[in-house]
Amino acid sequence: MSALVVDLGNTRWKLAVARDGRLGPVTGGDHGDDGKPADGLPKQAAGVTRLLVASVADAGIADPVIAGLEDALGLTARRISNSDRVPGVVAGYRKPEQLGVDRLLAMVAARAVSRAPLCVIDAGTALTIDFVDAAGQHLGGFILPGSALFRDCLLANTAIPRDPAVHAGDVLGRDTPTAVAQGARQAVAGIVERFLTGSQALFGELQPDLVIGGGDAELFAPLMPVRCIKLEHLVLRGLAVIDGHGEG
Repeated sequence: MSALVVDLGNTRWKLAVARDGRLGPVTGGDHGDDGKPADGLPKQAAGVTRLLVASVADAGIADPVIAGLEDALGLTARRISNSDRVPGVVAGYRKPEQLGVDRLLAMVAARAVSRAPLCVIDAGTALTIDFVDAAGQHLGGFILPGSALFRDCLLANTAIPRDPAVHAGDVLGRDTPTAVAQGARQAVAGIVERFLTGSQALFGELQPDLVIGGGDAELFAPLMPVRCIKLEHLVLRGLAVIDGHGEG
């Protein structure tokens, strides 16, 4: 018994077959490409009995994709939402409907590999940082522009030169593009350090784990103040955990 799990993100889609809470090979692409998720289903998908979807994409993008997958598989999709009960984590937002389902699932994926207090970073188009205590209570977090979005927003609203050359080995920027790139990285590192080991440390004497994923994880991981657990495909992993627990 297996499930197809699907992540419809802000700019990309990804899918994989999950069995017993474990994730198989991942397929993905950009929204708007000629290839659609239903066209590129892995061979293992022929035997799936469940379809789980998490989406932060606009409904105009998500609904046709989900309908195509339902038709291809002969299944009705279960759309995981931010109001669903999930294993290991209790959402901490005052208004739970405002918490992105991608963030919730990233925390579920992280909780599945660690029972310690957690800092969970998903470094994608947007970069999110969330903190979870040892009991699984989500304490809240931060949303920042991802590295490319940070640069694009800054350049779009200033006269900063559009020089793409970045000296990645520099700690301090000694040219404008490096200063912009390192500004984005150090802003994230500063937040994490402050709330894990600095003046606003959340977990006292308890040793937290830091779980990081997303396409830009390698940019930020070396700057973190504690050891990182790197997990690819956080949303898909979270969906696989939910399917393995039979939640719902």
